[in-house]
Amino acid sequence: MKKLIFIFCLCTLLKVFPQSEGISAIGYVVENINSSVEFYTNVIGMEPAGSFDLDSDWSRDAGAAGNKPFSVKMFRLGSGPEATVLKLAYFKQSAPRVAQNALDSPAGINYITLKYQNLHPVVRRAKEAGIPILGHVIRDSYQLVFIRDPDGLFLELVGPPEPPLVVD
Repeated sequence: MKKLIFIFCLCTLLKVFPQSEGISAIGYVVENINSSVEFYTNVIGMEPAGSFDLDSDWSRDAGAAGNKPFSVKMFRLGSGPEATVLKLAYFKQSAPRVAQNALDSPAGINYITLKYQNLHPVVRRAKEAGIPILGHVIRDSYQLVFIRDPDGLFLELVGPPEPPLVVD
């Protein structure tokens, strides 16, 4: 059974991640997978890209999850080999993320930057979901908006400067 799980994970990873050097994914442990799936799909606009479960033996052999079984749901923003892949890991029980008031605290991953061709739809969805816009910057070659995900992680949403957003 362990070999079957390993082969499944390997096939899934080979299908999801192109064969090249570089960062293939960002792994992020979330407290509530349902809230995170809702946020990353319905607000951020990511598409599901597979999922898998890992047992205690795998966790022990990998040496990175405290011998605890856990699950992972993967998401993409965009398509093609350069699409952003985010792996949301979740445990039956995990400690809550350290609260972060600004980017200058060492809280693991402090922020993720997501690039859009048009920021208007994602900002509209964030506002409709009641997610506060923390900041908005417009420069000659870009504009960006900062928001937080359900676990408090900062997200930097970047897009072209035109058309400019109206952020209340």
